[in-house]
Amino acid sequence: MKIRILLSLSLFFTLPLFADETREFSAGMSKKDITGPPIGVMFWGYAREDQTGIGIQTRQFARALVIEDRASQKLLAYVTAEVGGIPFEIQREVVSKLQTEVDPNFHLGNVLLNASHTHSGPAGHFHYSEVSFYSTQFYKDSYNVLRDGIVEAIKDAYKKRKPADLKIGKTIVKDAGVNRSLSAYLANPESERKLYSDNIDKEMVQLNVFVEGKPIGFVNWYGVHPTNITFDNRLISSDNKGIASILSEKLAEQNGDKGFVAIFAQANEGDVSPNLNLNNTGPGKDIYDSSFIIGKRQFIASQEILTTKGKSLKGGLSFSHRFIDMSQHPVRSEFSGTGKTEYTCPSAYGYAFAAGSTEEGGGHWLFHEGMTENNRRFYIDWIAKFMLQSPSEQLRECQKPKAVLFPMGETKPIPSLPQTLPYGLVLVGDLSILVLPHEVTTMSSRRLKKEVKSVFKDKISDIVLSGLTNDFSGYITTPEEYSTQNYEGGHTLHGQQSLNALRQEFFAMATDLVQGIEFSKSTKPEKMPLDLSDRLHPLKLPESEIVSNEPKQVLKPNVGLYKKGNQVVCQVNAASPNVGYPKVSSYLWVEKKEESGWTKVRSDADYDTKFAYQSPGYFSKGLGKMDLIWETEESIQNGEYRLVHEGFYLSNDSKKSPYRIECPIFQIQ
Repeated sequence: MKIRILLSLSLFFTLPLFADETREFSAGMSKKDITGPPIGVMFWGYAREDQTGIGIQTRQFARALVIEDRASQKLLAYVTAEVGGIPFEIQREVVSKLQTEVDPNFHLGNVLLNASHTHSGPAGHFHYSEVSFYSTQFYKDSYNVLRDGIVEAIKDAYKKRKPADLKIGKTIVKDAGVNRSLSAYLANPESERKLYSDNIDKEMVQLNVFVEGKPIGFVNWYGVHPTNITFDNRLISSDNKGIASILSEKLAEQNGDKGFVAIFAQANEGDVSPNLNLNNTGPGKDIYDSSFIIGKRQFIASQEILTTKGKSLKGGLSFSHRFIDMSQHPVRSEFSGTGKTEYTCPSAYGYAFAAGSTEEGGGHWLFHEGMTENNRRFYIDWIAKFMLQSPSEQLRECQKPKAVLFPMGETKPIPSLPQTLPYGLVLVGDLSILVLPHEVTTMSSRRLKKEVKSVFKDKISDIVLSGLTNDFSGYITTPEEYSTQNYEGGHTLHGQQSLNALRQEFFAMATDLVQGIEFSKSTKPEKMPLDLSDRLHPLKLPESEIVSNEPKQVLKPNVGLYKKGNQVVCQVNAASPNVGYPKVSSYLWVEKKEESGWTKVRSDADYDTKFAYQSPGYFSKGLGKMDLIWETEESIQNGEYRLVHEGFYLSNDSKKSPYRIECPIFQIQ
């Protein structure tokens, strides 16, 4: 430690006095399109087979921040992708590509892939898909788009890195979330609850990135579910987190800052709903309005932090990382809470998982939240046995008081869910980032942060939790919350000791970093998740090979005059959007007439446009119908506009060709 201090002092006194060289970090930011197949694929999140895509409300993006510590040349890549979850297989392949194509200093501990957790994006990109409630299908096309989009975002951010100031700020986000599992939260000790002013974490922590005195973007952490857009929706949407990013980036562009990247990362959203009425609605007039309102409230908070700039981070990057087999991990007596060593369990879904969150619309009618081992039903167990298999008595005992529905960790020849999971702890100066693949409840997050702070003490000034990162593996609840078996407890896969196991491991990782023990590219993990790539059976995208004539016809034209705030609708003939996937950059454009010609002013990436596709009938010669929709805003400029659809069609000679249909010109005044 003394040697390290002397080296630090030496570096401090020998740094050149030029402005850019005195900065301790370099940084770059970028974003890339990762939109999934628009039609026919089951959405990820609500586990409803009837919720398949028919179009796009907003496109999906991966946004990346790459940081380099200039003294050590260590790297950190942080990405938030607008998907429900990111499987470890994606991280493994992304890291491999980065090492060979970009920089060998990338590794499993410094590439953090966070999912925004939108529930309105296509599934089909998880290797564990044979027995899954989120999707039983695997589509290589969309998997590759997600993986490669993340790689390209990191690669571009890496190329753009320049000497940068990293500044941390924080504020309270007002009226953007509510605890949807209050009865479980209230099961935590009153003495503990009194330590906090609220039953959710309303604080947003934001890392602002400044290059040459100007902001190039930011990443913030605030926990809230992107579930304003409910299971009734069938349009791809990045939901409230995506709206916040769009608003931030559009404002920056208006101010002349092109290329600005706004990352609204997911944090401890486990028991936090954006549906403020707690009945799957609110606060807006419909799901899209609610999404916009909650997104705008996060945007307002982020702008408050950005304009105050914040305090500069100290230099340095360091990483701890480990893979933990959560199927039977020992939890020592000082963490277990029972005075003896306990163990986590092979993963299992509970009855309460099938019940869903009541406040988010609920699940299957046979189940309700709060169902424990005492509420088991023989006919449910019998059905579950034939759907998968019966759990062992040892698993039932380990998972108590959960009523085990599906024993995902006991299936043969391999478990139906990953048992070995990635965890990490990252220090960016005096900012600490906890890295987990779970949806973490409010009190669980507080206990984990408290454990890490007890080790670091004054070595850190800020601490955030990056949930849903580098894999997806259900929830983490406190033992007290687990005992209530609300939805979150029923979806805590590895039993009531899960949080205590993670408290123990994050304490150990923090201790490692204090002692200078780090994870690096040369570290050989003792355990690794299974590689299931040879077990995959990729499917062709639905309706991606429908043969048709070239679409040319406007079926229901828009009218010629609209007032600001009106909805513009035009229906056209269209080939299946999946025929052109992923080559089509936008299926819908809004173009404005200028003196020099037509200028694109909106696309299907904007929150005020959407398109919905109706698949062809038997006598349609392969052509469907597409509604192009633009919800005009009061701020739109007067002038002449038109809606345009672009796509690809597949002809009889198996050739895919682009096409374009222009709707009639209309006036806005």
